[in-house]
Amino acid sequence: MSALKQFLDRLLLLDLFAGLAVTGRHLFRRKVTVQYPEQRLEPADRFRGMLRLDSERCIKCTLCARDCPLDIIYIDWHQETNPETGKKEKVLDRFDIDIQRCMFCGLCEEACPTEPKSIWLTTKTYELASYDRWQNLYVTMEQLESWRVRPSYTDEEVA
Repeated sequence: MSALKQFLDRLLLLDLFAGLAVTGRHLFRRKVTVQYPEQRLEPADRFRGMLRLDSERCIKCTLCARDCPLDIIYIDWHQETNPETGKKEKVLDRFDIDIQRCMFCGLCEEACPTEPKSIWLTTKTYELASYDRWQNLYVTMEQLESWRVRPSYTDEEVA
């Protein structure tokens, strides 16, 4: 009897129609997929995105480079005497970040003693893909400071 039932199920395509019924129920529901390049969701407030540096606040203490567990932050500086004040000041020669090795842990941000922070990870920038691996090595201050916060998208714009 079970062989006959199995034969009839296959002949009448009952499994196919059961699957189509499930598809039909979900066909007219609200869409949950976001069409990514055209629509972007706003990351959460605690999202750790691309590093951003404010060179005016940076005091060249190298604490961020020392606390980085992957040693991807390289800072070189020298002291010069300011002709206006006569005081010695630190001048930044090199501030490199190898972003392709960064795990976005936030330890560099926590180590920064300035208030507000001179380096932070909450830029909400998550598009870091590139065709050349050397494009992910940020070697100039202009490159580090060029990252801007993306425009926010509301649920109405996404839906």
